[in-house]
Amino acid sequence: MKKISFFLLAMCISLAIVLAVEPTSAWFEALLLANSAEDADKLAEGHFGKAIELLRQENYQEAIAEYEKVIKLLPKSKIAQDAQYWIGQTYFRMGQLDEALSIFKKLIEDYPGSAIIPVTQLMMARVQKEKENNKLRAKSDAAMDKKTIIDPNTGVKYTKTKTFVGKRDVIDWPSHLDLSPNGKLLLSDNLVIPLESGDPFELVDMPAARGTWSPDGKKAAFYSKDAIWVIPVSPETGHLTGPPRKLLDGKYRFQFKVSWSPDGQKLVFARRDEDITDDVWTISVKDGSLTQITKTPERELAPAWSPDGKTIAYGRRGNPHSLWLSSVDGETVRKIIDSSKRRWVPVWSPDGKWIFSRERCRFISLADKKEYALATPEGVGGFFSFSNDGKKMLFYHASYDYRSALKVVSASGGPSFELGRELMLWSYEHFWSPDNKMIIRGGEDKEGNYVFWIIPLAGGESFPLELDVSVAGEVEPSSLSPDCNKLLFSVEKSNGTEDLWVVPISLKDARTTGPAVMIFKGCQQGRGGSSDRSWSPDGSKVAISHEGDVWIANVEGGKPVQLTKTQEFEGWPGWSPDGRIVQYIVPSGGKGILHLIPASGGKEIMRLEVFRGFAWSPDGKELAVAFKNNHLSVISIASGKTRWIADLKDMGLTGVHDLLWSPDGRNIAFIGNNMEKDQSDLILIIPVKGGKATEVSADDQGWKNSLYWSPDSKWISYNSDGLVKTRPEGTIWEVDVKELLSKGKKEQKK
Repeated sequence: MKKISFFLLAMCISLAIVLAVEPTSAWFEALLLANSAEDADKLAEGHFGKAIELLRQENYQEAIAEYEKVIKLLPKSKIAQDAQYWIGQTYFRMGQLDEALSIFKKLIEDYPGSAIIPVTQLMMARVQKEKENNKLRAKSDAAMDKKTIIDPNTGVKYTKTKTFVGKRDVIDWPSHLDLSPNGKLLLSDNLVIPLESGDPFELVDMPAARGTWSPDGKKAAFYSKDAIWVIPVSPETGHLTGPPRKLLDGKYRFQFKVSWSPDGQKLVFARRDEDITDDVWTISVKDGSLTQITKTPERELAPAWSPDGKTIAYGRRGNPHSLWLSSVDGETVRKIIDSSKRRWVPVWSPDGKWIFSRERCRFISLADKKEYALATPEGVGGFFSFSNDGKKMLFYHASYDYRSALKVVSASGGPSFELGRELMLWSYEHFWSPDNKMIIRGGEDKEGNYVFWIIPLAGGESFPLELDVSVAGEVEPSSLSPDCNKLLFSVEKSNGTEDLWVVPISLKDARTTGPAVMIFKGCQQGRGGSSDRSWSPDGSKVAISHEGDVWIANVEGGKPVQLTKTQEFEGWPGWSPDGRIVQYIVPSGGKGILHLIPASGGKEIMRLEVFRGFAWSPDGKELAVAFKNNHLSVISIASGKTRWIADLKDMGLTGVHDLLWSPDGRNIAFIGNNMEKDQSDLILIIPVKGGKATEVSADDQGWKNSLYWSPDSKWISYNSDGLVKTRPEGTIWEVDVKELLSKGKKEQKK
C-alpha cells in the first residue's frame, strides 16, 4: 500500500514539474490522445474549425499553424488531407505561389487515390496561371493607398478616418451599422466593434439582428426570435450590464432598425404580428405600453424619430412610393414627396432640417421640399450615419462584395473550386460542354453587356461567345442546345414581348457559324424567365411557355405548335431525357403540380405534386421525387410504382431542392437544409439504390442553387451566392455636410 502511495506521490510531483515548466496545450492534447481516438478526432476538428476562422480573418500564419496541428494529430486521415489542401490555399492567398504549388504537388504524391486530388489538380492549374500573370496580379488597388478622394463631378473631398483589417474586418453591410453616441463603438447587427482598439465581440449570446444604441448609449435594441428586445450596456465598452428583456413578440426578423426617441424612453417601429402589418407604432421601453401612430391600408416602413422628438418620418410603399411626416401622437400627418422608383428609408440630419434616404441616396429639404442627389465617388462605400456633432456624414467601404460565383466540386468529395472568379457572372443556369472541359455561363463584359462566357475547367483565360447576327434590336443569349452547337437568344420588342431566335455556334471558335432563324414571334415573357424555354434532348425543338400554355417550336423555323390549351398557367416546360415526354408545372397554393404529356400531344401521362423538386433518370423511364411526407422516392413512368430511397427526416433535413440524377444513373444530387438547426444549402449525393448520403462542398458557406452534373458524372457545378473578400481592408470615410450640400446643389443646377 505504501509503495502505491509513494508511486502516486512521485507521479503527482512529476506532473507538477511538467506543468510548471511547460503548461502547454500540446501537453494537454497528448494526455487526451492517450485516452482515446475519439478525443483526437474532436481536437483535430477543433483545430480545423479554428483554422477556417483565422483564414477568414486573414491571419494566415496562425491558420497554417492550426492546420499543421490537425495533420500532426491525425496523419494520413481525410481531415489531414483537407488540412494540407487548405495550407496550400493559404499560401496561395498570401501570394506565396511556389510554396502553394509545392504543397499541392506533395498532396497528390502522398494521396494519389484521394477524393481531394481532382480539385487539387484544378488548384495547381490556377497557381500556374497566377505565376504567369504575377506582375499584373501584384498591382495593388491605388484607391486603398489614398487618404482622401475628390469627387470628380462635384469637387467634394472625402477623407479616410478608420481602417479595419484582420479580426476587426467583420463589417459587410453599411446599412446595418450603428454609431454609439460617444463615437467609440459600432454595432453591426449582433457585433460590437470598438473603433479605437480591441477585437469585435457579440452583443448578446443569442441570434440578433439590426442592433441600435439608445441616445445615451446605456441600452441597445435588436430583433431576435421574432421579437423586439432591449438590453442594458456600458456606453464605454459595449458590454452587457444586465440581462436582455423581450419587449414585444411578433414577426420581427429582417425589417429596418427600430428608432429611439431622443429621450430614450420609447421606440418607433413598423409593427408586425398576426393582425397588424406595417403600421407605425411606438412602444415604451419601461413598461411595453403601445401607441398606434398610423392606420392605413398601405404598408409603412422604416419610421425614424426627429432629433427634437416631435415628429416621426416614415416611408410608405405604393405606386408611387412616398415620404410622410407624423406628429408623435398621430394627430397630424402630411405627405412630403412621391417617388416612382425607390422606397424612402428616412434618416434625419442632426439639425432636423433635412431628411436623407438610404435607398434613394437623396436629400430632401423640409423647408422647400427640394431633392438633392448624393452620388459618392468610387471607393467611398455606403452611407451609415451622421457624426454625433452633425457636421459630417460617414460612409463604410467594406472589403467584401456580394457576388454570384460559379463553383465545381468533385462528386467523390473534397473542397469546392471557383471558376471564372475574374468575371462578373449572373446566377442563372449554365451549361457543360459535351467533352467536360468547359462551362458556359451568362455574365457581363467590360461594357456591362450580357454575354455568355466560356470558362475552361482546367484553367486558362475565359472568353466571351461572340454573337454576330443580322437581327434588329438588343440581342440577349438565353440557352445552349444539349450538344452546344446551337444558341437560343431573344430580342425584346417595344410591346414587352420577345422574338426568339436560334443560331449555330462553335464553342471552339467562340462565335456564330451561320445565319439566325426566328423560331417564335411575339413570345410573352413568363414567370420563369429563361426557364420558360427548354431544348429537346436532340436539339431539334424548343418547348416554350407562352400566354400560360406550352408550345413547341422547330429550330429550323416554321409555325410553332400549341401543345396545351387550358385555363391554368403552365410554365417551366422541359423534356424527358429520351424526348418522348414534355413536362410543365402549374403553380397551385404555394406548391407546384407537375404534368407529364406526350411530346406529340395527347392524353396526360402523369400528374404529381413536386413542391420539393424532381429529377429524370437518364433513360427517361423514372422520376426521383421528394414528396411532402419527407420521402425521397423513385416513380416508374410506365407503371406508376414507387420505390423508396430515403427518409429526409432521418437525414436531418426539413427540405430539399434542385434534385438532379447523375448521367451515369448511379446517384442523385440535391440541396438540403434544416431550418430548425440553421443548416442550409448542403449539397448531398445519395445512391439511387439507397444508402448513406454524402455531403460535398462542405467548405462553401454560400447560398447554393442551380446544380448541374458534368456529362461524365465526375463533377457537380453550382451557383454560390455570398460575400466574397475582394479588398485588403474595410474603411470609414467622412465628408463635410455643408460642403456636400453646397457643391451638390451647384452641380445639380448645371
